[in-house]
Amino acid sequence: MNKHNTELNKITKVLNDFNINEIGKTSRFCSRKRIIKPFELVMSLITALGDKSVNTVTDLHRYFVKLTETDVQYKPFHNQLSKPEFSLLMKSLVDVALNEWQQQILGTDATLSDFKRIVMQDGSSFAVHDSLKDTFKGRFTKISPAAIEVHVSWDVLQGYPEEISVSPDSQAEYDFLPDAKSLVDTLFLADRGYFKLSYLESIDTAGGFYVVRAKTTVNPTVVAAFNRHGNALKRFSQKKQKDVKKHIRRSVIVDMDVEGKTNYRLIASWPKGKSEPTYWATNLNREKFSAEAVIKLYSLRWQIELLFKEWKSYCNLQKFNTRKASMMEGLVWASLLTLLVKRRIGMSVQQLAGIELSTFMVAKNTQGWFYQLMESITQGVISTLNKAWQKTISFLSKYARRANPKRDKEKGRLKCGLNPILS
Repeated sequence: MNKHNTELNKITKVLNDFNINEIGKTSRFCSRKRIIKPFELVMSLITALGDKSVNTVTDLHRYFVKLTETDVQYKPFHNQLSKPEFSLLMKSLVDVALNEWQQQILGTDATLSDFKRIVMQDGSSFAVHDSLKDTFKGRFTKISPAAIEVHVSWDVLQGYPEEISVSPDSQAEYDFLPDAKSLVDTLFLADRGYFKLSYLESIDTAGGFYVVRAKTTVNPTVVAAFNRHGNALKRFSQKKQKDVKKHIRRSVIVDMDVEGKTNYRLIASWPKGKSEPTYWATNLNREKFSAEAVIKLYSLRWQIELLFKEWKSYCNLQKFNTRKASMMEGLVWASLLTLLVKRRIGMSVQQLAGIELSTFMVAKNTQGWFYQLMESITQGVISTLNKAWQKTISFLSKYARRANPKRDKEKGRLKCGLNPILS
């Protein structure tokens, strides 16, 4: 079996009629064969959500009719999405995809050799139909009475999520943090919304590492402080953080050891144009990681922001005009499955072509290959599928390359000591 077929088989191992129809049965989405089978329904949703911008369930129905070449009316199609088991079917498929499609795409140099994994945590929310406020209560009830938040734990080296949860936007973000015991020899990165000293202490106790943006309201006691050259700043010693804030000059980095309920390292920098300093909490060793190095590591967190942008812009993570909570949640999982499909395709093409691809460009540039490939997988004709796969490889190799790999190493995602793994 040649390499092209091996990579295609990785994709179709998840996206095949037997697998998806069986999951349809085990999730109780269907108990007997119907006109609308789980496989065809799922493939039509992936195709619709990944091909173009769609705004209504009617748009999804049109894709189903076109892709399957059947004359199914809107109502029976809508009824399938209305089933309470629809969201369970889609979530089950996402779980299978996460298990089957993980593959390390980035390696580390000696600088990052202490870390087996680099994990980011973040969430993204969006408003849904106001009638869903009892199920998906929003944080800002006057503006958006109903809203969903998607929580993601993201493995940088895999380029894939580890854990995903869907919740009301009003539910606390802390509830979805990864178990600290799972972060042994792992670098954990998160924004200040996840700054919780007891959790950071538990990571340290478990043998993990963290760089988390601290809240500006922190007020521990400064035990020792150093400038970027390692020289001690005596006027900071044995004072509360709020009392020494005035001594932090603009465009200067101050590296402090602080104590309170938890002892940690606190780095402060006052960027130009900001009204107050920015703080980062970490337990990384100062001798191995300077303050500048810690801030540079934290900048990797931008990758998860790009993930959410890719998900919302090119996989239709958005509000659909439905009053059924299970349908709305199911479409969130379907959107995520679409993202995972595109990323898996991009990873496969990257390995086959031996060049770095931009996952954002793979998700964006769907004209000329995406619909045809999904259609070929749905129809299951081997010769047609192989032709569509070859066309996909050719198209993405040409039009989805990373724009400037050299810049990535100097200023982008590889600047901290990451390296792409290519065949």
